[in-house]
Amino acid sequence: MKHTPAPSRPVRLHLRQLAIGAALSAVCAAASAQTVTSADTPVQWPMYALNPGHNAVVSSNFPAVAWTYQVPGAADAGKAKVLNPTIIRDLVGFPIGVAVVNGMVYATNDNGYIYAVDAHRGKLAWSFNAYNQLMTTPIAADIDGRPLVFIGAGNSVFAYSHAKQFGVADAPVIRGNGVSAIYALDARTGQEVWVYKTKGEDMPTPVLFQGKLLFGNGDGHAYALDAATGRLAWKTPIQSFVSMSSATLDPDRGVLVMGGTHPSKIYGLDATTGKLLWTVAPPLVFSSSAGDGTWAMDGSGLAIGQIETRTSAQQATKESASEELAIDVKTGKIVWSRELGAGKTPPRNKDAVPTVVNGMVYTGSPVTHTEYALDAQTGRIAWQQPLKVGMKGAPVVLGKVLIQATASGDIFTLDRASGAVLHTDNAHQGGYGPQSGVVVGGTYFNGTSAGMLQAIPLSVLGVTDTP
Repeated sequence: MKHTPAPSRPVRLHLRQLAIGAALSAVCAAASAQTVTSADTPVQWPMYALNPGHNAVVSSNFPAVAWTYQVPGAADAGKAKVLNPTIIRDLVGFPIGVAVVNGMVYATNDNGYIYAVDAHRGKLAWSFNAYNQLMTTPIAADIDGRPLVFIGAGNSVFAYSHAKQFGVADAPVIRGNGVSAIYALDARTGQEVWVYKTKGEDMPTPVLFQGKLLFGNGDGHAYALDAATGRLAWKTPIQSFVSMSSATLDPDRGVLVMGGTHPSKIYGLDATTGKLLWTVAPPLVFSSSAGDGTWAMDGSGLAIGQIETRTSAQQATKESASEELAIDVKTGKIVWSRELGAGKTPPRNKDAVPTVVNGMVYTGSPVTHTEYALDAQTGRIAWQQPLKVGMKGAPVVLGKVLIQATASGDIFTLDRASGAVLHTDNAHQGGYGPQSGVVVGGTYFNGTSAGMLQAIPLSVLGVTDTP
């Protein structure tokens, strides 16, 4: 496929006063995946939110920088009176968290492009058009001596022949139309190295494990592809289609976990062979939430995630509840479940991604508009803090604080021990949905639903103390 650079736009400096002091450090998790180079950024990005606990924080000497890269067409879309925020998001929005590798920020966009932007200056290095929406966090690593970036293309559309299958029990449903594929790109140039086409969408983020890309997708299968060549290593039918549930790996136990829809179940597979180990069908699971949510690992054998549930009484009031679950990755047994609260049913992506750090689960809820801290072993709620706005992406935890981006564009900095709100910042460049923030050294990186890729100094977010 031909490499087609997108037209560049001026890199826009942040319009807020910078407070650049000493380099800020951060908590480092999964050190093997976060080795930094002379550029003070990771040398690889092997999975969604960098590590199994989803705390995308890298301690390094990367400085506090401030810039905004605007996606081509974003400004015009924002001015169009016929477009609402949801339409704008589907046209130019950054739908998911970025990867920061070897001094570059790799970010996918719903406009079909992946952008490679210099992490220090915010200048575009290259872009690649995949000819369908891109919703995966880019996976980046050196494979056989060649730096590669992997992305998945696909959309949330159902062909009519498959949409009507929802009314038929156990009928196979394929989600996605147009180009659905996994791409491998040269990380230095954006040139296509190989492509693997699939029948269903490839919106979930793969995980890189033992030289293979592991992922579920919209045609009801889990896959393993050789990262160097794109050749199929194994393919396992799991019956459900996987929407936005990115593959999460427990590396110590070799178990891959993802969620699927129709039927709504959670799946555990052997990461080496693809053998299906177990399935879990949570009681009262509602809509697409099982297939939307991405699970996090606590490091002791638990996979923790969020679903949405609905009772018959809630159906009458168009309400639902957020529920956090912990599943034993070896057996598939539900160890604990905790209802976080009920509220108005959100229209899309009906659950939030958790972050697990040192035995604690930190998560928001798009249903209750509240941030929570729970004990990873018991599910006991340690604290809850109403934020009065929805949030879906995983928070980042560093030192004594956590940072949570929200749908309104507000980025909250909370006290990690109590949940108290310490600081709120809003650049007024769009809101955040399932986008999970990334902290490298003194800078917070994220992309908005309005097409703005941001680098924000931690000091602007009220983070002044090193961990």
